[in-house]
Amino acid sequence: MKYRLHLILLGLVMIAFTASEADAQRRGFGRMGGRGQNSAMMEQIQAVSTFPVTQIWHVLSIRMDTTDEQVLQLRAVVKEASTQKEALVEQARKSGDWNWLREQLEGNEKKFKENLKGMLSADEFKAFEKLAEEASRIAPGRSRR
Repeated sequence: MKYRLHLILLGLVMIAFTASEADAQRRGFGRMGGRGQNSAMMEQIQAVSTFPVTQIWHVLSIRMDTTDEQVLQLRAVVKEASTQKEALVEQARKSGDWNWLREQLEGNEKKFKENLKGMLSADEFKAFEKLAEEASRIAPGRSRR
């Protein structure tokens, strides 16, 4: 009799645990399906991927036919852009303002491209833009506006 009571209690605990876990999965662990969390995460991902510095460096240093001298000049500019981006991302992480980050990075990307125009010939810059556009279409999760 004593063992039956223990088995019944154990069975009830298992049923309650399974039911609450299934309910939590169905409702997104109490976040109304998790929709708010997912949209905030997507906003963060899109903001951080606004100015893809590493992708730009790949295009400039590997995919294009740049000279060694150009690569050295470009490296300094790209490194500075990368450092600035890291600082901005850290600020946005503290404040949680991802729209601000996106605006800042869009401005930095425009300035970067203006500087790049002074470092590359017109044909090289056109080639860069074409290759960067191709790379943004290939890279998963990148959305360019």
